[in-house]
Amino acid sequence: MSTLTDRYVFAALRSLPEGARADIERELRGSIADDVEARVEAGQPPAEAENAVLTELGDPARLAAQYSGRPLYLIGPDLFLDWWRLLKTLAVILTPLAFLGSAVVQMALEPGDAAGAFGAAIGTAISVLVHLGFWVTLVFAVIQFNGTRRKDLGLQPWSPAMLPQVPRKSQVSLGDTIASVALAAFFIGVLLWQRVGSVMYLDGEPVVVLQESLWSFWLPYVIVLLVIEAGFAVVLYLAGRWTYAFAGVNAVLALAFMVPVLWLLSTGQVFEWAFLANVDWGADASTWISGITAAAVLFIGLWDIGDGFLKARKSGRSGHVPAAVR
Repeated sequence: MSTLTDRYVFAALRSLPEGARADIERELRGSIADDVEARVEAGQPPAEAENAVLTELGDPARLAAQYSGRPLYLIGPDLFLDWWRLLKTLAVILTPLAFLGSAVVQMALEPGDAAGAFGAAIGTAISVLVHLGFWVTLVFAVIQFNGTRRKDLGLQPWSPAMLPQVPRKSQVSLGDTIASVALAAFFIGVLLWQRVGSVMYLDGEPVVVLQESLWSFWLPYVIVLLVIEAGFAVVLYLAGRWTYAFAGVNAVLALAFMVPVLWLLSTGQVFEWAFLANVDWGADASTWISGITAAAVLFIGLWDIGDGFLKARKSGRSGHVPAAVR
C-alpha cells in the first residue's frame, strides 16, 4: 500500500508538466521527510507526524498551483478547486448520458437518417458541456460575489484522508468509455429503427427482420440492458479500474443478455423468416443464420465475461506507479 506521502506527492505532481515533476518530487519529498523527522524527534508518533505535516501543507492541488505559478482566481482562491472538481464530475457523468439519450430519440424520430442522429447526438453533448460550464461557473461566481466562503457552505476543510489513491497500471480509458456508450446508443437506435420501419431492403421492398412479437417484452428488455451497460461503463470509468466486484456485475449483465437471446434463437423466436422468400440463400438458410448468430452471441458474451475477470486480476496484481515515473 502507498503511504500518505506517496499519495500526497502523486496528487501534487499529476497536474504539473512532465519535465518539472522529478525535481519538484525530490524537493517535496525532502521537505516532508525533514518536517516529519523533526516532529518524531520531538516525541510525536511517525504516523501522526506525517499526517500533521501533510495537513499543514494543505490541498496538494493548491500546492501544485504555487509550484507552477498558476494563481487560482477564476472563481476565487477559496472556491476555485471545488468549482473545478464539480464541473469535471458533472461533465463526465452527464455528457455521455446526453449523447446516448439524444442518439436514441433521434433514431426513433428519424429512423432513416442514422448519420443525422449521431451528428445531432454529438451536438447535444457539446451543448451540454457548454451549458455546464456556464451555469456551474455562474453559480460559483454569485457565491463568490456574495462573500460566501467554503466553511459557510458546510464544505469540509482539506485533510490527508481526502488524498486519492495512486492509480494502478490497469486503467479504464475515457476512449473505451465513450466507445461503449456510443455502441450502446447505436444498437438501441437499430432496434428502434426496426420498430418504426425496417433495417433491410430487398428488391426495393422493406423487410422486417425481427419478429413483431419480441416487442411485447424481449426487445424492451434488451434496450433496458443496453442503457444499464452504458451506465455501467460510466461508473467503471469514474472508479478508475476493474475490480472483481465490477467483473461480477459485468458477468451478470452479459449473462442477462446472452442466455435469453440463445434461448430465443434455439426456439426460433428471433428472426422473421418471410424475407428469405425473396432471396436465394438455400433451403437451410434459416438454420445457418441462426447458428452463426448464436455462435457470435456466445463468443462475445464469454469473451466479455472472461475479459472482465482478467482485467480485475491484472488490476489486483499490478502495483502503484509513481507519478514521476509515469
